[in-house]
Amino acid sequence: MRCALVVPLISRQPMVHVAHRRESNGGSAARLTGRRVQRIFVIAFIVALSFYIVSIRSLLKSPSSLFPAKTSTVGFFATEKGSDSSSSIRVLDTHQSLQTNSDEGEEPIVIAHAISLIKCNKGSSVTGFLDAAAVLRHSIHKNSIHYKGPADNSSSTPPSRYSYQMYAIVHTTCEQNAKVLQQLGYEILVKDHPVKKEDIKGEWLRNHIEHENCCGSAEFIKLYAYHLEKHPIVVHWDMDVAILKPLDDLFDSMIFPSTHPRGKSARQRIERQHDSDPWPETIDAFLTRDITSAKPWEKVTAVQGGFLVARPDKAVFDQYIEFIKEGNYIGGRGDGTGWAGLGYGGFQGAMAYQGVVAYYYDQLRPNTAVELNVCRWNQVSADVIWRGPEKMDEHHMQCREYPRNTLPDGKPDYASNTPSNNQCEDCRNTPITAVKTAHYTACKKPWECKMAYPRNPRDKKQKYRLENLVNVTMCMDLVREWFALRREFEDALTVASGGAAKLSDRTGGFQDQYFLGYCKGDGKYTAIEPPPQDFDIKRVYGM
Repeated sequence: MRCALVVPLISRQPMVHVAHRRESNGGSAARLTGRRVQRIFVIAFIVALSFYIVSIRSLLKSPSSLFPAKTSTVGFFATEKGSDSSSSIRVLDTHQSLQTNSDEGEEPIVIAHAISLIKCNKGSSVTGFLDAAAVLRHSIHKNSIHYKGPADNSSSTPPSRYSYQMYAIVHTTCEQNAKVLQQLGYEILVKDHPVKKEDIKGEWLRNHIEHENCCGSAEFIKLYAYHLEKHPIVVHWDMDVAILKPLDDLFDSMIFPSTHPRGKSARQRIERQHDSDPWPETIDAFLTRDITSAKPWEKVTAVQGGFLVARPDKAVFDQYIEFIKEGNYIGGRGDGTGWAGLGYGGFQGAMAYQGVVAYYYDQLRPNTAVELNVCRWNQVSADVIWRGPEKMDEHHMQCREYPRNTLPDGKPDYASNTPSNNQCEDCRNTPITAVKTAHYTACKKPWECKMAYPRNPRDKKQKYRLENLVNVTMCMDLVREWFALRREFEDALTVASGGAAKLSDRTGGFQDQYFLGYCKGDGKYTAIEPPPQDFDIKRVYGM
């Protein structure tokens, strides 16, 4: 503005003088031309000087533009050191990060990541609850476009192109626990049962649904993940999960057509449970099966409920609710049972989430979901080989999954359905470097501070099976990954809060090669010290 005002005020006076001289005498044209050039030069010099003064004033107001900050990495966030050598947390600009990680500087696609808090008792202990939610969010952040920590030179996996938003679907009975999730950066969605017992027409399901798994019909609040339509993809997780590698291949293959370079190359890299299966033209979901609970002679296997990647769509949610309310469910296990009598009955979670998701994508929307390799995605690191106690003579040491091969008469080829014939991979021995996401079930919850030794069953017929359920060393290596994530989060939280969030005690000597000092004994867990109530998690993550 100052430059625009200076030019007219200075230039108007000489113009009057020139006109006056032309009228008053017939001086030489050469002298007039010389004076005119001098005046033009003076005007140009004054304009340039004015612009220079304005520029210097702007720079002095922002000294950081004169002295660029040096950036160093601390944990998973960046600190700046300016000319005065003082250190402060720098909130990383999302758009700036896109210029380096996203295609052509475009804004990143934001993936919804959701958890569900279903069953709570007032006054109950929340030990491990805050920690699990914090570690899950931290592991998602580390595998997003926003991660600015040191690259993992041991991994060939490229950094992620995708952003994320955390959601917590909170049952109305758990609303008192929502605040702690909100403080960790979760957007809270408080929901009641979408289907209640009295809404179900089918008598058998109506009378038995509340005895299913942990939570009965309340577990259907997980289906509200399909409501997050402002995102192209939602991933619903159990909280006892850690993400170890970016999920970009899954996202790319859902967002980009199979003919697009990114969609095509992503499909080539994804490890599926059955690589010979044809790919859907459009992928609506990725899931894993609960093979560790399957029986070799049963054709139907539950979906493992700790992990589902899907396209949000309220119409899909409505379809689920419609068939659940109809309640066409036959009691029992195996052929002729479960949803529509098609074999979706009797296994763990059959009446609830694990059964309805399997039935939906198998029967109502066939050829739209992809089954992922269970040893790499949602890895529970448990035995997938049949060890009884039922039908030991017929199926001992066969793969738990129903045979893919058939005999000449069309019957299933059970004899060849073994690990030695490459019909299933022993997930207990899958290297951690191959694992994308870990789910702490058979390996026990990290915050329980227990080694992954088998329990001593009351039913002694189960002893042989349980003794072979896990590889203890591999399990504990996965547990160590969780505690390493916890330590990173806690370190960053303490720095970002200026020490207001204290580091918890790390001197616990119980199996510290796995628990990293956070366990003082069997079952004696040291929880994360919570941050101050007014602490903004954006100071840690920049978002």
